[in-house]
Amino acid sequence: MKDLFGNELQSAKIYRRDSNGRFASEQQARYERAVKEAGMYKQMFLAAQSRMRGMAKILRQKDELINKLKNNAYLVRSKDPL
Repeated sequence: MKDLFGNELQSAKIYRRDSNGRFASEQQARYERAVKEAGMYKQMFLAAQSRMRGMAKILRQKDELINKLKNNAYLVRSKDPL
């Protein structure tokens, strides 16, 4: 790439840093980024799992209540002679 006067532009040197702000190689920077993203996705997974656990608890309670009511209705019908 050239500037207005036709001279070749020198690309700016990229200084990579790790999460602690120290200089790092490209491989180390990639590793740090992967660790950070893994932590973020783990938190997303745990949040979703927590919501699902709550919904599963509610569904189990409702299912137990339905079964209890069915059993009570069955017992009431079996005691009443027709």
